[in-house]
Parts: sequence; structure tokens; C-alpha cells
Amino acid sequence: FRLGYANRTLGYRVPPVETVAGRELKARLQTLGVLRAETGHEHLNGCVVFPIHDAAGQVVQLYGRKLAVKLPPDAPRHLYLTGPQRGVWNAAALAPGGDWIICEALIDALTLWCHGWRNVTASYGVNGFGPDHWALIQERRPGRIVLGYDADTAGHAKAAALAHELAAKGFAVWRAALPEGKDINDVARD
Repeated sequence: FRLGYANRTLGYRVPPVETVAGRELKARLQTLGVLRAETGHEHLNGCVVFPIHDAAGQVVQLYGRKLAVKLPPDAPRHLYLTGPQRGVWNAAALAPGGDWIICEALIDALTLWCHGWRNVTASYGVNGFGPDHWALIQERRPGRIVLGYDADTAGHAKAAALAHELAAKGFAVWRAALPEGKDINDVARD
């Protein structure tokens, strides 16, 4: 999946800002959101980074999961680049007519993948199921969709709403039963 880790060394890998090439590259990285416009620091610093591809195989989004155990209470653990959520993670493994598992988070999807379920993707959070997901579902018409959203208030609500939308379009939808307050990764680690 070409995972990476952002560790504040990107600045050492690009030309110096004193050069035209360095200024142009820094400006492009800021436009993309890889570097923060206000500080120039790496947006995904301290994160395992997942590239997300479109149907043509181009990286269209990056997801970062903070690894630090102790973060300030207001610090997000999940980060994306600015702009719309695009692409479908692991789309190549989602076969037409097959069973699909859609998780709430990429970490949960990767956990299932590591345990042998290859037909898995994620919706980039409870509000991240977007047009690219819908397009792939309409194109490939899975036989059954299992929603592996977190067993919390937000996960239950969004899974129910998404299940209703999918069923209205003719898809068979199941909900993965998880212990209350847990996600797939929690269950795998227990």
C-alpha cells in the first residue's frame, strides 16, 4: 500500500527555498496541503501516511494517523489533506458481485486486510463516504456490503443511514457486530 511516515524530514529532501526550484516546489506542496501554508511545516508530521488513489491509479489524497500516545486533548489523531475526500483505498480488491467490507477508518480496513480479508475499504470517517465510493459501488455492483463502522453513537448512526441508502439502491447490506465502544482495530488488539 506504499505506506510512509512523516517525520519532519521532507524539508531536507527538497531543493532549498533560496532557489527557484525550491520555492516552486514548496509552493506546490503548500497548495496540496502537504506543507501548512501558515508555517511551512509538514501537515502529516508524526503520522503513518496512507496514499489514496483514484481509478487511474493517481494519488489524490493522503490520510495520516498520528502515532504519538500522548497528544493534546484538542489534537486530531486523523488527518487528511485539504479538499474533498477522493479515491477509494484498496479499490483493486473490490470485485464485482463479491462481498465488500467497508470500515469507518483506514486503520480498521488495514487491520482486516492483515487478517486475510482482502475485500475491504474505508469511508474516511463517518462523514467520508463520498462520490468515488458511490461510483465504484454502482460500477461493480457488490453482492453484499458489510459495514464495519465503530460501535459508538456516531458509527451506529452513520452505518444505519448508509445502510438505508445502499438498500434503497438494491444492495444487500449487513452490519458488523462489534462490542459497544469498540472499533475493528480495538477488537483485533484485544
